[in-house]
Amino acid sequence: MSKEGQGQEGEEAYSRTTIMVPKNIASELSRVAKTRGRTLFHVAGEGLRLTTELIKDGFEPSDLIYFWRLYKILSSMDVIPMPMKLIEEVCTHVTSVLINFSNNEKLPAEFREEAGKAVNELWNIYEKYGHQVGALIRMEFDNLEELLEAVSRVSRLLAVRHVEVKKLGPNTIELMAIGPSGTSDIGNKALLSFIRGFVTQYDYEVVSEEARANVLRVVLQKKA
Repeated sequence: MSKEGQGQEGEEAYSRTTIMVPKNIASELSRVAKTRGRTLFHVAGEGLRLTTELIKDGFEPSDLIYFWRLYKILSSMDVIPMPMKLIEEVCTHVTSVLINFSNNEKLPAEFREEAGKAVNELWNIYEKYGHQVGALIRMEFDNLEELLEAVSRVSRLLAVRHVEVKKLGPNTIELMAIGPSGTSDIGNKALLSFIRGFVTQYDYEVVSEEARANVLRVVLQKKA
């Protein structure tokens, strides 16, 4: 049974409808409404509005909970949206210049050696930040399999088109990711370096890797 009427907190017409929800959710919603100085009626309506928009766009609201859990952690690192192609172009340019220097026999040997070391250091930087991000993410997702499942469910919001996780054994996981078309070898190498650093936080290591165009396959194994 419902009754049409005016909302107390806006001009929009509301429909009063009884909806059965779990008791713990109702209690938490009521608490949040009080702390925000809003009515339960208003907060519940806003929540349903958001849920409706997500479902219309093809999302499952439960999937977005995973995204929010990830976002809360990453926001502490001052993460900003940045096109993947921008990162790839910058990284490709820097590595190309350094590799040319390291192979140029007209340059002093010590200079060429330093240029070669700088290329390796670039991958070490990606691995280092993978390690740091892994430490933060583990605060929210203590289990790597749970995290990978979360990533596969919210892949539409990430810089990948598809993520698939397969368990090959008790301590072995295969991760397959399809990125945007046009992904370069440099981009794949940077991502692999990041993954190596990341999974060490979960006591895993990369034992096999394959990158072809925009398809990346990585086998992870738990350390003994």
